[in-house]
Amino acid sequence: MGWLRYLRNLLLRNLQLKLVSLGLAALLWIALNVEPKSEISLKVPLEFINTPKGVEVLGGTNTVDVRLSASSSIVKRIDASDVTASLDLSEWSAGERTYSLDSKNLVIPFGVAVTRITPSKIRLRFEPTERKAVTVHARIVGKPALGHAVTAIVCDPAMAELEGPASHLTAIQSVSTDSLDVTGRSSTFSMRLPLYIEDPVVRLAVDQDIRVEVTIVPQ
Repeated sequence: MGWLRYLRNLLLRNLQLKLVSLGLAALLWIALNVEPKSEISLKVPLEFINTPKGVEVLGGTNTVDVRLSASSSIVKRIDASDVTASLDLSEWSAGERTYSLDSKNLVIPFGVAVTRITPSKIRLRFEPTERKAVTVHARIVGKPALGHAVTAIVCDPAMAELEGPASHLTAIQSVSTDSLDVTGRSSTFSMRLPLYIEDPVVRLAVDQDIRVEVTIVPQ
């Protein structure tokens, strides 16, 4: 009899609040299921999580197209910022690997269903991160003042250390500074300039500017 009294007290405790909550839940369920369904397509950034250290992840895509279905009122309020897409790379292996994308890779608002993800599969390549020292080349444009000539161009430091996948580092022998205009110059001068690397997956091991000294003398 004691446990029956306990259950009765448990059910009757805050009965009014429980009935209100039950009514609200029923109204929400009715609203979600009676309203006509609509669909929306969103472009969502794809985030890689548990990325291995010392490894370059190549290929794949930075965004995915997600098609969602929900009641009309919910669809009108959905924004790309309400949806996140991620891919867990904790179980990676050297070389190429194909990953499938489905609703488990998405975090979406309540009451929304995933209709389609494009692409549904992506292929990634994993390469160890390597370093390589290359020469620095100053990019000089323009012509000095009439009767003057550029006789020397010195970069300090003369070498830069790059970082990235070996398959991309192999083709790079030098990197250039931003353009340095010598138009109308009649004397030696120097300027600090950033380096530019054309390959987007290769980067400077240490971010640095280069001091470029241009020697200009009368001819």
